[in-house]
Formats: sequence, structure tokens, C-alpha cells
Amino acid sequence: MPPKSKSKPQPQSSGLNLQKIYLTLYNTISLLLWTTCTIQTLLHLLPPTPTPLPQIFTNVYPLLQITQSLALLEILHSMIGLVRAPVMTTVMQVASRILLVWGIMFPFGGVVVGETGIGGDGVKTGDWGFLGCMAAWGVTEIIRYGFFALQVSGVGVPGVWGWLRYNTFYVLYPLGISSECIMVFKALGPAGDVSPLYKWFLVAVLGIYVPVGSYILYTHMIAQRRKALKKKL
Repeated sequence: MPPKSKSKPQPQSSGLNLQKIYLTLYNTISLLLWTTCTIQTLLHLLPPTPTPLPQIFTNVYPLLQITQSLALLEILHSMIGLVRAPVMTTVMQVASRILLVWGIMFPFGGVVVGETGIGGDGVKTGDWGFLGCMAAWGVTEIIRYGFFALQVSGVGVPGVWGWLRYNTFYVLYPLGISSECIMVFKALGPAGDVSPLYKWFLVAVLGIYVPVGSYILYTHMIAQRRKALKKKL
């Protein structure tokens, strides 16, 4: 009998290759955009002449619009099965940011970035809200998109980067939520001037998203952390 021919390894399908290339490109672009937004904000705050907060907002916001709006694609990715993220969790994560960027910052940027001061130190609630969002969002997304870019591309995720991915949310998520709430709260007045319905919509968001939505997302991230730790054991 003739010797059995060795089976040749099956080449990867072009569809899987395109998916890998697309997701690597998407995550890398998102990483670069968030890194730029975060560094740009930080540079404006550095001495000896820190930029006034309203001017920082004016300078950073156009790129923030593009950067955060790009995340809408993640809902599509989840819906068509391109990634394994749950659809509803992804919708909640993206929708809250879109509301802040387009529903709060876009129409009411001058108000939520600080017109009403508290105390005598000149620091305003809106300032803390905007800076808190930029810090929490920026660091979180740099870590997250960097993690996914390294993972999908096949380069491999360094241990320290994995640790940051599954541990920093304990601090960054509460910072982000509280900062977002400050900005929404400050927008209630001008939103009421536009439409009472919009004001009450924002009130409903505060009343529902904070105790319910934030709990769901926070516990989801804790569950993801447990899964990641189990894989290492």
C-alpha cells in the first residue's frame, strides 16, 4: 500500500483574517484617539500656566466627539457576533457616554464646564465633572483598547496590562459615574429651558441608570475579572 499522505494544515479562512485585521485596526485607532484626548487634556493642566477649563473643553471636545462616537460601532460588533460582548451590556456602556458627549456637552458645554462655583477656592462642580470624565474615560479606554489590540493581533498581552485591565475599574468606574452625574445634574436647569420633557428625561436617567444600570455594569466587570482570574489558575 502506498504511504498515507500527511494531511496538510488547513489555511485560515479569509473571513477570519479580515475579522482579525478589522478588529486590530479598530482597537488600535481607538487607542490612539483616546491617548491623544487624554494627553491633550493633561498638557493643558500642567504648570506654569494651566489653561482655563472652558478653553480646555473647547480644545478637547471636537476630538472627544469623534473618539466617543466611534464606540457606536461596538454595538454593531456585538449584535452581529463579531465580538463576544453581551449586546445589552454594550448598549448601556456606550449609550451613557453618548448621552454625555452629545446630549449634555454638545448643547450645554458652557454650563457643565463650570459657571456656578462652590466654596471659595474657585473650583467648580462642573470642572470636576468634566475633568473626572476625561480622567476616568481616558485611562479606562487606553487600557481597554490597548488590551484588545494586543489580544486580537496575536502579539500577546503583558501580565501588567492584564492586571490593569481587570483591576483599575474598581477606582475608575466610580470616578466616571460620579463625574457623569455631576454633569447631568448641572445640565438639568438649561435642559428645562429647552424642554421640560428633556429635563425629566435626565432626571429619569439619574434615577434609573445610577442605582440600576451602574450596578449591572459594575457587577458585570467584577464577573469578567473572576473569569479572567480562573483562566490563569
